[in-house]
Amino acid sequence: MFGMTKKQFLKRSSKTLDETGNHALLISGLISKEKNDLIDNNDAYKQAKLIIDGISSTFFDYENINPPSNCNSLHLKILHTLIILQDVASANYDFINRSREDKSIIAREKLKESENLLEKFRNEFRPITTEVDSHLIK
Repeated sequence: MFGMTKKQFLKRSSKTLDETGNHALLISGLISKEKNDLIDNNDAYKQAKLIIDGISSTFFDYENINPPSNCNSLHLKILHTLIILQDVASANYDFINRSREDKSIIAREKLKESENLLEKFRNEFRPITTEVDSHLIK
């Protein structure tokens, strides 16, 4: 089986980044609702589970592509950002589970951890989207 062309890879990467950005917006919205106590625990749990499943699906679909050899580093960068976003969702899921038991400081620390990881994700995500978009424009 032949690998992808660079253009095919970039289009697939752009699609994956769009999906990833949507997942990030969903988790960001969920975190915001949780910080302001605007969502009950059961709804937060359901939303977090859907987000985690979506991120996993996006990761595994993208992981299985065969990029051109000159695009391997970009492929790995995108996979890395997906892993960070999965970490955000996992930390948030931990917060939800802890807050079911009590509203302790430990639960709030998990919420803060998910916010910090989300910021780390954003810092790594932006340059990658710019890189993919600039290659597609050429």
